Amino acid sequence: HCIDFQVSVYGAQLSSEACRELGFSSNLLCSSCNLLGQFNLKQLDPFCRECCQEEAQLETRKLYAGAVLEVCG
Repeated sequence: HCIDFQVSVYGAQLSSEACRELGFSSNLLCSSCNLLGQFNLKQLDPFCRECCQEEAQLETRKLYAGAVLEVCG
């Protein structure tokens, strides 16, 4: 079983469609790319890095000036 990848995009993010075609999900975390070596899939690392999202980008933090806590009983 041979895997052949031909990607002509260097130094840019791959489109979500291209990432899906390569088998990567849309919510792939870059930390997951670090695990490829454990499965002898290190050759996929460059493509993984083009398709992944940093954990910090997924965490959207909203800061508010204050909050009101109402306790009903």
